[in-house]
Amino acid sequence: MRIRYIEIFYNVMQAGTVKGAADMLHITQPAATRLLQQAEQHVGVPLFQRVKRRLVPTAEAHLLYPEVEQMYLQLDAVRRMVATLRAGTDSLIRVLCVPGLALDWLPGALESWSRSHPQAQVSVRTLHSRQIAESLALREGDVGFAFEPAAHPALVNEPIGRSRMVCVGPHDGDPVPLARLATHDIIDLDPGDPLGRLFHAACHGHGVDLRSKVRAHSHHAAIEMASVGLGCAVVDGFSAAYARRHPSLRVAPLEPAIPVTVHAIRPASSSSAPIDGLVAQMRQALADV
Repeated sequence: MRIRYIEIFYNVMQAGTVKGAADMLHITQPAATRLLQQAEQHVGVPLFQRVKRRLVPTAEAHLLYPEVEQMYLQLDAVRRMVATLRAGTDSLIRVLCVPGLALDWLPGALESWSRSHPQAQVSVRTLHSRQIAESLALREGDVGFAFEPAAHPALVNEPIGRSRMVCVGPHDGDPVPLARLATHDIIDLDPGDPLGRLFHAACHGHGVDLRSKVRAHSHHAAIEMASVGLGCAVVDGFSAAYARRHPSLRVAPLEPAIPVTVHAIRPASSSSAPIDGLVAQMRQALADV
């Protein structure tokens, strides 16, 4: 499909009327009508049924829409990059970060970094560790911060922060032996999560059978559940900073220690001073744990 056909189809799907699509594309309604007719002729099947004053997508339109949406979003990304280059600003830095670091650690690192790059543009996406590696391998990001190193040969890993697993709950904050977890309700971690695997392996190695009614796929969600009394949350020391929002919760290290490492991940053939600077700021931020 031609780019203009993609635009009119996407915007009619969004607006539901030709007039709405015309307004979104900043063209006249007759021009939008002609463009939509040309798009339907190009596809070879009707894409909309005219019902009163609205356009109702056909089954073929619903099949086509997901693919067109991806192309439209890619076009939008190209336009934004062109605008960035035209303005003469620093290159857009695409940052991928696990949720556990995105709330309490990445913002401070970006704030410090942005002072040295006042014209820079930053895109931040929160993903899980495995998704970060997959996206970087596809060149959908420039740098990622994750709890697990990437195994892909096109990516390089750099450890930039270390902590340990902790227990978050209404306790006194003293170290918590793993064996004691067997006598408490635990908000369990997803065993498919890198830190969930570490935690479950440690429990198995020490013969600890967990008592869990709830499993969280987000460390922040686990802390919120702990705050309402559903159990103790076991998270990493970085994510545990989120517990400061709840005065009733205390953070206690688990014994024996289960170490946690934060990795900066990036494509092997991609390096720049701005990215190096951001990694350095993130390393400094994480050193405060």
